[in-house]
Amino acid sequence: MQDRYAADIGDFGKFQLLRYMFNNTEYNLKQIWYMYPDEFHNNDGQYINYFEKVKGVDPFLEETLCRIIKTNRSVYSLEKAQLLNNCEYFSSCVNENGKDDLIYRKSWFKKACMFAYGADFILVDPDNGIATKLIKEKDSKNIKLLTYDDFQMRSKAGKYIFFDEIESLYSLGFSIIIYHHLNRTMSHDKQIKILKDRLKENFLKVIAIKHKPYSPRVYFFIFSQQEVFDFCLKYLKTFEKSFSDQWKLFL
Repeated sequence: MQDRYAADIGDFGKFQLLRYMFNNTEYNLKQIWYMYPDEFHNNDGQYINYFEKVKGVDPFLEETLCRIIKTNRSVYSLEKAQLLNNCEYFSSCVNENGKDDLIYRKSWFKKACMFAYGADFILVDPDNGIATKLIKEKDSKNIKLLTYDDFQMRSKAGKYIFFDEIESLYSLGFSIIIYHHLNRTMSHDKQIKILKDRLKENFLKVIAIKHKPYSPRVYFFIFSQQEVFDFCLKYLKTFEKSFSDQWKLFL
């Protein structure tokens, strides 16, 4: 996550989904932002003229994000807006002085895990999502989930969550929600299905839901408990039915 992305269409979709699912429950959420220093080599984060398209979906969310865009676009502003009940945030920068270092990263992640203690759900919002590599096979393409062993070869490693980190959070007993930005290596739906299958090889239950507008993104729900899975499945189905023009569920 970068401050320059705050309150864009991605944030609207994320908070729309999480507010629908959790604001009237007793579940305790904690979010790890994976904060990354602002970059200025492109115009990313400019998807902010979306309010007419979502008018009436969630008036409080619309008004709050519109105000943040006009005043102070930052993660701090999102945190202070109280968009989610029962949610705390971990906003320490994922790298040190703008440089990605594995020793620092492991120390940072240890602190993030300590922060996450006691949560029912851990939300992770890395800039680009899960660290992956495209694998070209004979007549098809596949996706590899990258680990800390691949850290040095992954450009701008701070913009990703590595598989080791997903495993660590899962081993602590958390249900996990992971933001992932889709790319152009293959169709978006195919990427989602492959990644969901890779995750299902290692975890009890996995659901994915795609946010369609502008540059599509997906949220992976990873569950360690059957009853939590059942709860989320019910809400995700009704959410998709209500907002099928902008969301697509993958079971």
